Amino acid sequence: MAEGIALELAAELLRSARRIVVFSGAGLSKASGIPTYRDADGLWMNKDALRFSHAEDLDRDPAGFSRFWAERLRVVEAARPNPGHLALAQLQRLRPATRLVTQNVDGLLSRAGAADVLELHGSLRRWRCDHCGNRRGPWLFQRCLRCGRRARPDVVMFGEMLNKGVLLDAQSAAQESDLFLLVGSTAVVYPAADLPQQALANGGQLVTLNAEPLALDHSATAVLHGKAEELLPRLVESLGRQVSGSA
Repeated sequence: MAEGIALELAAELLRSARRIVVFSGAGLSKASGIPTYRDADGLWMNKDALRFSHAEDLDRDPAGFSRFWAERLRVVEAARPNPGHLALAQLQRLRPATRLVTQNVDGLLSRAGAADVLELHGSLRRWRCDHCGNRRGPWLFQRCLRCGRRARPDVVMFGEMLNKGVLLDAQSAAQESDLFLLVGSTAVVYPAADLPQQALANGGQLVTLNAEPLALDHSATAVLHGKAEELLPRLVESLGRQVSGSA
């Protein structure tokens, strides 16, 4: 399908949908300077990312763990929302029933003005202490203010389960959606990868938007290949014109 035709089809699906779910991955934040995971220069090319992505790594090498995650936090704090994030926040304003679900831990959707973002893998902007359960900062030198132990980012690491409440909310949103928009994610990491399948199983339509082809493309009504920061603003702009025209 030609790019222009696919974009217009996706825009029409967006205009006619009542309950929209947008599921985003690392590709959404790439233009903000946040490394993806599987690209040639991605996070998994960094040996420290593999060494310090399990919760027990904090006990194995506290200093190395804290250095690695402090550097990741530095990158995230320096990043700014790109036009893709801003477009999704605008989509939510135009269609308040829209649910935003993300695998990203950078918090950029919230910084763009989006509300009630379901962060499946947590957020690098929050810290927690697994020793005493404290989740309130400030976390000076990555230390818990309550007990003094080393704290850790409030993100889901290898070997850990997703937050049950957040996952349940995302599953319910997917099952109730009539349009599921998959943006910048390969959708291969479970259980999050089940969300588009749940939408399809309950009668929802799927739109995929990714730089590279996806296995799910064959199940999508519209397939968009390109950059999220370029295509999302065009999609949301078309919805804005429709809303203004019907006012």
